[in-house]
Amino acid sequence: MRARRVLTCYLLTLIVGCLALVGNALAASAPQARPEGQLIIAFDTSLAPTYFDPAETTGIATPFVFLYAMHDAQIKPHQDNNLAPCLAESWSEGPDGLVYEFKLREGLTFHNGDPFTAEDVKFSFHRYKGTSARLLHERVKAVEAIDPHRIRIRQVARTGMKGAEPVYGITIRFGTT
Repeated sequence: MRARRVLTCYLLTLIVGCLALVGNALAASAPQARPEGQLIIAFDTSLAPTYFDPAETTGIATPFVFLYAMHDAQIKPHQDNNLAPCLAESWSEGPDGLVYEFKLREGLTFHNGDPFTAEDVKFSFHRYKGTSARLLHERVKAVEAIDPHRIRIRQVARTGMKGAEPVYGITIRFGTT
């Protein structure tokens, strides 16, 4: 049970990293107060190219510091274990608990001006080859782009982890890599 929860949490973290590429677009869409002061974070580590690519990152914690700073997710976890909208403005779970549908925010773009769409989420899921990729792909039956702003994720079976199905992990990692 604990191993499943850890795997699910890891998968969630990966989706956050993948989707954060459009984080700047979200920030630009809502007016924000200018931050005050300066934050300096120092790491005693050598940077590896995989630290910047959510699809290839390993299971160690260090890369996620960089991924969180550069990428965004469909939904994001909070410290109280609740989920909040991010690139997805809303989501729903099917009655069988196997199908999840996400409504993506409209008007978001990548750094080059290309629009963020459901096809980007689908591409990022299939591109992922990092830690536990085989397990993740075995547990997800399909990732379907219904229209440019709706994505559906179908699981093979429920895992019995209330509120922590594999799709939970998928949605905070995949979207834009």
